[in-house]
Amino acid sequence: MNPELISAVVGAAIVAWGAFVALRAHRSETRLGVLSGMATATMFVLLIRLITPFGGWADWFVWIWLAGMLAIVVAVFRAALVWPDLPWRAADEEARRTEATGFGFSALLALLIAGALVVPGLFL
Repeated sequence: MNPELISAVVGAAIVAWGAFVALRAHRSETRLGVLSGMATATMFVLLIRLITPFGGWADWFVWIWLAGMLAIVVAVFRAALVWPDLPWRAADEEARRTEATGFGFSALLALLIAGALVVPGLFL
């Protein structure tokens, strides 16, 4: 197997997982849960930029990427529909901890990906 194919397969799996997380986000019971799911999906999209070179995208990967982006757009629309009816935080203490953990993981992932995208450019 060549490295470009492996990169494309891993990228396709990440796009599919990001789309799945985004589509699941509207089922959350609070706004922080929705934000956490959408932030995680966004981080997966950024991760694609990090690990897959755009010049080497195969025809099939572009279609998978487009389908994933369409799923994320649909997920954002569905999340916007339920947003006004959701409370900001859960009433239960354990549910709040779970929300904070999920949102913290999304923020940490965003920082790591942003650092991985920016720091190598500083050394060029």
